[in-house]
Amino acid sequence: MKAQSSPAGNGEASSGFNRQSTRIVVDTNVWLRYLIKPGAAIRELVETWWLGGHVQMVVSSELLSELEDVLARPRCSDSIQAAEGQTLLETIRLLAEVIPALGPIPAFTRDPKDDKFIACALAGQARFVVTTDEDLLVLAEPKACA
Repeated sequence: MKAQSSPAGNGEASSGFNRQSTRIVVDTNVWLRYLIKPGAAIRELVETWWLGGHVQMVVSSELLSELEDVLARPRCSDSIQAAEGQTLLETIRLLAEVIPALGPIPAFTRDPKDDKFIACALAGQARFVVTTDEDLLVLAEPKACA
């Protein structure tokens, strides 16, 4: 995983491209697919769009904690090497915009565990939530939850 950051650490690629125009939140299940399936389409999103400087990733401390917890589970450690998971977490922390803790999260979805993704998207003014989770996909227009 190649990562470039500006000296200021402001989430802009060293090319100076401003990624603020298209902001995205990525669901934990998508990050897992990125690590497990080398040929998955998520690789293009991460390596071309995010690391290439075309979108700004938005993440909250709650989303980072969930990803860290899931990567530590025995089921994941069978498929994902610890170093790969650690590199991903470090890259997200370095390049993504980490928004402050979300605090109390209102109900947006039929699965309360997914509400934090919508709350993060709204708090971080993200345009898209990238997911394969049906409980999030049924919300055709996440901004309608605001």
